[in-house]
Amino acid sequence: MPAVHIRAALAPYGAWVRACALAELVGMTAAAAAAVSAAALADRSGTLGSPAVGLLVVVLGGVVEGTALGWLQSRVLGAWRPDLRRGRYLLATVVVAGLGWAAASAPSALSGDDDGATPPLLLMAAMAVGLGLVMGAVLGAAQAWALRGAVRHPWRWVAASVWSWPLPMVVVFAGASLPGDGWPTWQVLLVGPVTGLVAGLLLGALSGWFLPSLDGLSASGRMVLAVLGGPFSRTLDRRLMGLAVTGLRTGQVYRLPVQFALGPDGLVVVPGGAPGKTWWRNVGTDTGVRVLLERGWHDAHAAVLEPHDSPYGRARAAYLRCFPGAHLPLDQPIVLVTLPADDVVLPSD
Repeated sequence: MPAVHIRAALAPYGAWVRACALAELVGMTAAAAAAVSAAALADRSGTLGSPAVGLLVVVLGGVVEGTALGWLQSRVLGAWRPDLRRGRYLLATVVVAGLGWAAASAPSALSGDDDGATPPLLLMAAMAVGLGLVMGAVLGAAQAWALRGAVRHPWRWVAASVWSWPLPMVVVFAGASLPGDGWPTWQVLLVGPVTGLVAGLLLGALSGWFLPSLDGLSASGRMVLAVLGGPFSRTLDRRLMGLAVTGLRTGQVYRLPVQFALGPDGLVVVPGGAPGKTWWRNVGTDTGVRVLLERGWHDAHAAVLEPHDSPYGRARAAYLRCFPGAHLPLDQPIVLVTLPADDVVLPSD
C-alpha cells in the first residue's frame, strides 16, 4: 500500500480523510476482484464451484478492506495519540468488517441464484442506509473499545460511526449494482476502486469531523461555537457565548459554549456540574480569556468567585434572575467575565 505521511503536530483531519479514501480504494478493489473470482468459481463445477467457496472468496475481500481501513486509520490515530494500542484497533476493525461483509454477502453467495435483477433504487438505498447504521454502530463500538486509554471520550466514536457510515454505504451499494452481465472484467475491476475512493472520501470527511470530540468539546458544542461565529448567530439564545480558556499546565486553549447572565459587575457564568468540570479551574482571580460574542472573539478578563467574595452575592442574584429555574448550591463557584468598555454590544435584559 502507498504510504500515508502523517505529522503528529498537525490536526489529523486531512490525514484521516486520505487514510479512509486509500483504505476504501484498496478494499473495494479487493472486493471487485473477489466478486469476479466468485463469479468465475460459480461457473465451474465441483468443490471449487460451491457457493460456500464463493462466500469465502467474498469474505476474504472484506477482510482485506477491514485490514486496510484498520491499519491506515490506526496510523493516523497513533500519530495523534501515541497511547493508542494500534494492534487492538486493527483487530477490532478487521473482525467487524469481515463479519459485516459476510452478513451482507451471504444471501447471494450461498444461494448461488443471481437472476440479474436489480432492486428498486429506493429499496437499495434503504438497505444501504440500514446496513450503514448497523455496521456503524457495531464497528464504532469495537473501535471505541480499542480507543480506551488513548482518548478521554472513546464512546463518542459510536455516534460518530453511526453518523458517518450510511452515505458511504449507499455509494458502495450503487457501485456494486452498476456492472451489468455484459460488462468485461476490466470494467468491473475499474468500478471497484472508483467506488471505494468516493466512499472513502465521504467516510473520512464525515467521521474526521468528530475526531477532536474524542479528546475535547463534544460535536454539539463545537457546532454551537460554529453557529455563534457565523451569520446565523442570532438564531441562538442571546444568552449564549463562546469562552476560550488557556490550560495552566498544558497551555492548550479550551473553547466551549456557555450560558451567561448580565450582572452589575460583568458577565456571570456558572460552570454546570462544577466538580466534574475542569475548564473553570484554569481561571484565577484575574485571568486573560477570550469571549465569542456578536460573531467575533474579544479579549476579556475572568475571575472565579467564591461565596466569601464581595461580588458573589450580586453575581448569584443576577444569574437567578436570568435563569429562575437554575439550581445553585450554596458553594457553587461562579466565573465573572469582564470586557473592555465599548468592546462589544451586549444584549439587554
